[in-house]
Amino acid sequence: MKYNEAKLSLTHALKHQQTISIKKLDMLLRSLNISVEGNTSDKEIEYLKGEIKKLSKENKRLRRTCKCERAVGRS
Repeated sequence: MKYNEAKLSLTHALKHQQTISIKKLDMLLRSLNISVEGNTSDKEIEYLKGEIKKLSKENKRLRRTCKCERAVGRS
């Protein structure tokens, strides 16, 4: 279903207070690119925080390795 068709169908159903099956509502919302899932930005934030934490640990590990190599080279 195209965006304009879905918009007209949903608008009509809401104006006339018609019932819509779950399948049809799901199809309409997907056509309109509307998500009814929980707050996805929270999931994205948690994911990004985890990635930042991993990168920080990797950065610290690389710094320690680099310092050790410098110390061995000076001896």
